[in-house]
Amino acid sequence: MVPDENYLRPTFAEIDLEAFDRNVEAVEAMLPDGSRMIAVLKADAYGHGAVPLALRCQGRVSGFAVALLEEAEALADAGVHAPILILGPLTAPQFDRCFERGFVPGMIGPEELAVFAARARASSWQGEIHLKLDSGMGRMGFLAEDLEGAAATLGQLPGVRVAGIYTHFANASDPADPYTQRQTGRFESMLDRLRDLGVDAPLHHVANSAAIARGLIKPGDWVRAGIILYGAEPLDTGGARLSPLMRWTTRIARLKQVSAGAPIGYGCSWRAPRESRIATIPVGYADGYSRNLSNRAEVLVRGLRAPVVGRVSMDLVTIDVTEIPDAHTGDEVVLLGRQGEQEIPAEELAVLLNTISYEVLCAVGRRVPRVWIESGRRTL
Repeated sequence: MVPDENYLRPTFAEIDLEAFDRNVEAVEAMLPDGSRMIAVLKADAYGHGAVPLALRCQGRVSGFAVALLEEAEALADAGVHAPILILGPLTAPQFDRCFERGFVPGMIGPEELAVFAARARASSWQGEIHLKLDSGMGRMGFLAEDLEGAAATLGQLPGVRVAGIYTHFANASDPADPYTQRQTGRFESMLDRLRDLGVDAPLHHVANSAAIARGLIKPGDWVRAGIILYGAEPLDTGGARLSPLMRWTTRIARLKQVSAGAPIGYGCSWRAPRESRIATIPVGYADGYSRNLSNRAEVLVRGLRAPVVGRVSMDLVTIDVTEIPDAHTGDEVVLLGRQGEQEIPAEELAVLLNTISYEVLCAVGRRVPRVWIESGRRTL
């Protein structure tokens, strides 16, 4: 049963579908001739809702990438028919499931390739895989010394086709760091070695969101577009942010006048410096609004900034609206996003939390319903 918004607490993450369309178009415009886009939808599209966004763009992108088998199955169960690359890692039973459902497994190292090969032989599976090379990220992928063994294993699997070879940049978000160029050189050298060993692929994909924004795309290569599609900043230097999709809102549930010196919240960590108007809003750290934002963050009320005062609780946050005298119970409060001329971007909260916008967006929890905005209309 689809929930009725009237019976839910007024705390929602609004997702602007038309902004998503604009971002897809903007990324497409950045690609050189022959290059195509893989939309990265892992972590429920970075907290934005993978299924609706996949259905929205599957005719325009060349495929999707996810981290988990469960994420791939959720997309397929919802009617997504475009190729789905699982970045992994995957276990032996999960490979069997990939074979059944037609997902494309990404091979992340020799140990996983050995498990995959055993399952592929046992089931006589025929299909496509992508091969990940570690050009310097240091997490997953085949090292240079693994390539000969990988080629030998793949040579024993005539039904398996390496459809793609890829790597991942460690620091493409910093245009001043030459490490990305060194990784590119290592990747090209590893590709040459694989060709010498009889392994090649028609498709290479190297560029992540930051590399896309910087134009680090070899013509014909595909790209993996993640955070850039959701309108967060991919570059450390700024200037590459597209249209933010998410607007996280709630409403004032309680409004009270307190005297100077009155404590607010657990631990009495904030005391009113003067007679103050304190509003309570129905959201908290159980929803992904971090407790570390206590006494640090600001929200928007009637187009003005109001500070978070007292500790963020599991289900409630208190804000000081003394400087917003016309604030009333039921007024919209924006935790993330724009209201009038003011904006609380994910990057602002990330700085306060000593993290990145990715984590801020992914942290918005399942207790917060996603509301889809298109042509000014809201749907759950």
